[in-house]
Amino acid sequence: MRTFLLAVSFALVINQFGMALSVVNGTSMQPTLENGDRLLINKFHFLLNEPERGDVVTFKDPSHKGRYLVKRVVGVPGDRIEIKKGELYRNGKVVYEPYIDTEIEDGNYGPVDVKPNRIFVMGDNRHRYASRDSRYQSVGLVPDRLLEGKVELILWRPSLAAFL
Repeated sequence: MRTFLLAVSFALVINQFGMALSVVNGTSMQPTLENGDRLLINKFHFLLNEPERGDVVTFKDPSHKGRYLVKRVVGVPGDRIEIKKGELYRNGKVVYEPYIDTEIEDGNYGPVDVKPNRIFVMGDNRHRYASRDSRYQSVGLVPDRLLEGKVELILWRPSLAAFL
């Protein structure tokens, strides 16, 4: 019984502070992530590290209790973010984004300054209305306290599954 309780306690600590599994629900991160992808989330990462530009992160949805979002960090504290003519600008310079497959179709945005202990996130799907992210009031600048973890790995992609 003692071994069982120790194992359960260890599993709970790992799930709370270590690694977690997550499933992508939606298309806001295409082409990087697809609906149904199974992800490995490193929940320990942000206990020791600050979010960095380019990180794909999961965080608590500020407007829907119990729901999590997955997005890419495009701005960290001190950055000025702006969208003009379909391109993302950070601190006045166009950001090279090899992970997207279209220009930003939602129109101009900003500028907005990223405040301390906050990040600016966007989905990789830049088609019109495809991603609810920091450009929308329901998400806004994401406080560090809402971060769940950093996406480390796609464990399984259903679209690649095949029957033999």
